[in-house]
Amino acid sequence: MVSKIKAWILLHEAILIILAGVVFLRVPSLFEPYWYGDEGIYLTIGRAMRNGVELYKGIHDNKPPLIYTLAAVADGKQFWFKFILMLWSVATVAVFWNISRYRVWPTAIFALLTTLPLLEGTIANAELFFLVLTIGAWGMLWKKNELKTCFLAGILYGMATLFKAPAGLEAGGWPLVWLIYKDKDWWKKSFWLGIGTVLPVGLMAVYFLGRGTLPEFLTATGVKLIPYLSTWRVDVPILGTLFGRIMLLLGWVGLMFQLKGKLSKITVAAAVWWGVALFAALLSGRPYPHYLLQTAPAMVLLVTQSWIWLAGVGAILTIVIVSFKFYGYHDWAYYQNFLAWVGGRKSHEAYMQWFNPQVKNNYEIARIIKAGSGEGERIFVWGDEPMIYALSRRLPASKYTVKYHVKEFAAQAETIEKLAETLPRYIVVWGNGEDLPGLTNLVRREYMPEARVGEAEVYRLFDHRL
Repeated sequence: MVSKIKAWILLHEAILIILAGVVFLRVPSLFEPYWYGDEGIYLTIGRAMRNGVELYKGIHDNKPPLIYTLAAVADGKQFWFKFILMLWSVATVAVFWNISRYRVWPTAIFALLTTLPLLEGTIANAELFFLVLTIGAWGMLWKKNELKTCFLAGILYGMATLFKAPAGLEAGGWPLVWLIYKDKDWWKKSFWLGIGTVLPVGLMAVYFLGRGTLPEFLTATGVKLIPYLSTWRVDVPILGTLFGRIMLLLGWVGLMFQLKGKLSKITVAAAVWWGVALFAALLSGRPYPHYLLQTAPAMVLLVTQSWIWLAGVGAILTIVIVSFKFYGYHDWAYYQNFLAWVGGRKSHEAYMQWFNPQVKNNYEIARIIKAGSGEGERIFVWGDEPMIYALSRRLPASKYTVKYHVKEFAAQAETIEKLAETLPRYIVVWGNGEDLPGLTNLVRREYMPEARVGEAEVYRLFDHRL
C-alpha cells in the first residue's frame, strides 16, 4: 500500500508541487483584514441568507446567486470564504493541468496568474470560482464534442454564468470553432451546447419564481446588465465601444479561419477561446484587474505555443491594459507586508493599514456596534463600507449594503422609509447625510451621537425607543 502511494506521488510529483505552491501562496490571504468592498458585500449577503433573508428581495447585489451561496456556506466569515477559495483554486489548477496535457510550465504560469495579487488573485471574486467550470467545459469539448458532451459542457457554462454573467459568453467560442472547420454537425452541437447552458439559469429562475422573487432575480442578473454595459466610457477609438469590440472579435475569428491550414486545431481553438474570453472580460469597459482572470487559461495555452504567440498576445494585452487603464497590485509588497508582520517587524495595526487606511476605523466602528447591540439587531451604514456589516456580524436594516446601490436604483425614498419603520440600533454616516433625504431629520429625532471615528459619525438609537 505504501509503495503504491509512493509510486503515485512520484508519478504526479510536478502537479503536486505546483498545487502545494498554490496553497503556500494563498496562506497570507487567510489572515487579511476585512478590507475589500466586494468581499464585504458577499459576506454580508451570505450571512443574511443564512438568517433567512430573501436574496435580491430582502438584500441586494447585482450578481448571480452562486457567489453569495458560497459566502453563506462560509457563514459570512472571511477566513472560511478565503479557505473555500484556496481549495477551489487547487481544483482549478488541477483541471487546467489536465487540459494542458500535463505540461508543467503552462500549469505553473496559470497557477501564478490566478494566485498572485497582480490580477487580484488573492480576492474572492467570481472569476476565480467560475474558471474551473469554463476550463472543464472547454476540456470536455476538446476531447470529445459529441452531442451528449456538448450538452454536459453547456451545463458547466451555465453554472459558470450563475457566478457571473460574462462567463456564459464563452459557450459561444466552440460554435465559432466548428464553423471555422466547417463541421457538418455544428448547428446540432451548438443547439445542445446552448440548451445545456440555458438549463442551470432556467432552473435557478424557477427556484426564484417559487420563492416569489423572480422579478428581483431577473433585474439583478439580467435587466441590470444592460445599463451596466453603458455606465463606463472608454475614450479610445473602436476598442472603446461595444460595437467596435464586437467587430474586433469577428476580425480575430476571421483571422483564425484564414490561418487554420497553418495552425494546429488546438491552437485555433485556444485562440478563439481567448478572443471570446477577452471580449467578455472587457464587456463593461471597467479597468478592474480581476476581470482579466477570465482570459488566463486560454492565454496561457496560447503564449506557451511559441514565441510568436507570446509576442502577439503580449502586444494585444499591452494595448488593452493601456487603453482601459487597468491598474495592478505589487506582488512582492503584498508578501513583504505579511512577512514583516509575521516576523514581528511590523505591528498588526500597521499590517492592516497597508491594505486600506480605512481598515482601522472600520474595525473600531464594528467594535462599538458589537459592544452596544445584540446579534439579532440591525444597523445601517450610509457609505460604501460594507465591511462594517461583516465585521460587526450585524445585518443591514435595508436591502442595500452600500450607498452607490441606493443611488443606482434610485431607492432613497424606499431606504429612508425602511429606516423609519425599523429604527436600526446604530446608524453610521459619512458626510452630513444630506444625500439621503430624511436621514438627517431621522438621526436628530431618534438617535444620539455615540462616537466619531475618522470621517464617520456613529449614532445610537435612544434607549427609550428600544
